[in-house]
Amino acid sequence: MADIMDILPGITRLVKTTQLEHQDATAVVLHQELSSPAHEVWAACTEPERLQEWFLPISGDLSVGGHYALEGNASGEVLDCNAGRSFRVSWVMGAGPESEVEFTVTPTNIDHALVELTHTAAVDPDMMVTYGPGAVGVGWDLTLLGLYQHLRGIPTGPSHQPPPETMNSFIAASSEAWANAAIASGTNPAAAREAAQRTTSFYMGTDDSGPS
Repeated sequence: MADIMDILPGITRLVKTTQLEHQDATAVVLHQELSSPAHEVWAACTEPERLQEWFLPISGDLSVGGHYALEGNASGEVLDCNAGRSFRVSWVMGAGPESEVEFTVTPTNIDHALVELTHTAAVDPDMMVTYGPGAVGVGWDLTLLGLYQHLRGIPTGPSHQPPPETMNSFIAASSEAWANAAIASGTNPAAAREAAQRTTSFYMGTDDSGPS
């Protein structure tokens, strides 16, 4: 089970200040090199039958301008697509504000690919102070874990979850990594680590007041 911890050092995390719809926004950016060809990564992330194997069932129109829904999760509109290379979607969780997710896959050689995932949102300042970028960053680390396992033929899903203590270790390490990314972006170190502790508690299910 220690294998799931191996992907964390291979993910590069950035936190950037940017604009979304003429509002101040925060972008969390993840880079990871995968030992799979780019076309295989693209298929795993865009074909509905593949997505439901490691992420979530998806429905709707996946062409540009169409609307999609991930079962029990986010929904939105397909804003742009460069087939085989990148897509950009709006991302709405429940009654929350609209944000954007962009995914890019770039071949690095014949059987390796670099993925970049950027989630940009106009985050409530109090929410950012309380939970930091890990509020969404930990979720995306878990998503990349699912993709990593899927591409290696490792079964994923509720019936194949590692023991709770292993998942909790993954969550805690991910939160710490996002605290380091926040510090690198200029956040006060003590505040970043306190926010990471609250995010860890939320993802572990010990804090009912977490990000929604």
